[in-house]
Amino acid sequence: MLSKIKHKWIVSGCGALTLAAWQLEWWGIISPSLVAILASCALLLGGYSIAANALRGVKQKQLNVDALVVIAALAALIVGAWVEAATVIFILLLGEELETVTVNKARKAITNLMQLVPEKVCVIKDGQELQLPTDQVQVDDILLIRLGERVAVDGIIVFGTSSLDQSNITGESLPADKTVGDEVYAGSLNFSGSIRVRATHVGKQSSLAKIKEMVEQARAKKAPTQRLIDRFAQWFVPCTLLVAVLVFLVTHDIIRAITVLIVACPCALVLGTPVAVIATITSAARTGLLIKGGAALENVGRLNSLVFDKTGTLTYGKPKVVEVKNFCGRNCDQEDTLSFAAIAEKLSEHPLAGAILQKAEEWELLISTPDDFVVHQGQGVKAKHEDINIILGNRRLLKENAITLTPEMETYIKNRETQGETAIIVAHHAQVCGIITLADTLRRNAFSTIHQLKALGINKTVAMYTGDNYDTAKAIARKLGIEDFLANLLPHQKVEQVQALIDKGYKVGMVGDGVNDAPALATAQVGIAMGAVGSDIAIEAADIALMTDDLSRIPQIIKLSRRTLRVIYQNLWFAILFNLGMMVLASEGSLSMIGGALLHQFSSLAVILNSMRLLYSK
Repeated sequence: MLSKIKHKWIVSGCGALTLAAWQLEWWGIISPSLVAILASCALLLGGYSIAANALRGVKQKQLNVDALVVIAALAALIVGAWVEAATVIFILLLGEELETVTVNKARKAITNLMQLVPEKVCVIKDGQELQLPTDQVQVDDILLIRLGERVAVDGIIVFGTSSLDQSNITGESLPADKTVGDEVYAGSLNFSGSIRVRATHVGKQSSLAKIKEMVEQARAKKAPTQRLIDRFAQWFVPCTLLVAVLVFLVTHDIIRAITVLIVACPCALVLGTPVAVIATITSAARTGLLIKGGAALENVGRLNSLVFDKTGTLTYGKPKVVEVKNFCGRNCDQEDTLSFAAIAEKLSEHPLAGAILQKAEEWELLISTPDDFVVHQGQGVKAKHEDINIILGNRRLLKENAITLTPEMETYIKNRETQGETAIIVAHHAQVCGIITLADTLRRNAFSTIHQLKALGINKTVAMYTGDNYDTAKAIARKLGIEDFLANLLPHQKVEQVQALIDKGYKVGMVGDGVNDAPALATAQVGIAMGAVGSDIAIEAADIALMTDDLSRIPQIIKLSRRTLRVIYQNLWFAILFNLGMMVLASEGSLSMIGGALLHQFSSLAVILNSMRLLYSK
């Protein structure tokens, strides 16, 4: 902070002295020696840091922009242009200050997130409410979060229900309803009621702190375009010196040569990429999109192939009851079929059992506990309730118990299985009463996302690679309009398939949950992890982490990347053409040194302002 304040004072002091010297020289009412003294003071005040940076570059055998400015200033001093030399130094310092202001705006936007965490929290210990500093909260502490308060740590609700605004972490526009067992994240605002939360991640381990850390790391990683421009600047400076020498040899005008040096400084060119990248990464982080550096940001905009995992990515990853079909006529209706199934599954821990019980709860059915319960691994369950023997399972279990299926039932089961659904047969008193079908359902935005991606030009392939069975994969792919899909793949086989696409010359992105798909995410040119909030593995494996599981964010991040690339190219072409134009004018003698310095600063300011638009991207 002290160095920032010091730099501002140096810029202000140098500017004031330069302006005073320039006005006195223009009025001509004071001796030239006093003007030279004021200009010299401005040079000493502002030129020290620039000269030091230039000297470091020379020691590393590199001629940087600072070296070019120092040479221009020294040349101006040689011909007695004291005010012009001071102006050159001031203009460069002002450009650095403008760049710093832009970067600080981006940094402040993320720092503001950390300020969402309250300084003190209410911790419940031994039945008493204690007010403690947030940094003293430990894992497994129970926190009381009242209405209107913000959550201080990542945790799990152990008591109460509420609606929380977690837009600062996940980017979700609407509050999320939370109840016992649900995760909550630091910085979320409690909209209703009071809840008690058991801390799971505190301090630097919280999702909010990880967002800040990840953005800071991303800023330090140079984009491919930025690295290219850095290399370009290294040979551009010597070329500029050569042009200035040639101008002097041809025109014998040292002023023109010095002006060429001033206007040729590639400040705008060097600023064009990093400021745009920093602005975009910061803007994206505020909406729950974490981008790990400029390379990931640029690459995602150039993708022409995208591979999706199925379970947990295109689908919710949790089975749900699709249909309850009654086959018992008047003796049994849909509610009876579901009731028998729920009774049989009430003591089961199988995922399908959970889906059946959830459906029974939705239908507000009263489910009794079975008197007897036996699991037949891979086949189903048998239960007994009030002298009723219930069998719930597949064809094999029914056959072992001498229960036959009618042709109508067989046809129904085959039709449902071809749609990727799982059929569970419900029988009691040795007779089938109905069939319940379950499936892993598509995410809300899955269909529209796939079509948006194709419209955006992901035209080589939009594929789905899954470890699930072929029929299920085929059904999901058909619903989404995905022609290229592979099933029954192990993690290493997904890696092989992604690598095969890359070997064909495709620019491949992989979208997965960041856990089972970590190897494939790391192999793809851009790995995108879904629902990464709270997941260390997702953040480590992916190049881009979506804090929510909203698929519609994927087209958004591609659009944002392409918009950033457009801004970068606008900056670069503007900087190149503007610099060349000014060099031509300076060579012809149409520009004064001060005029050249002002125009040079204009080009840097234009590039910075153009990039800052990305900081406020919706």
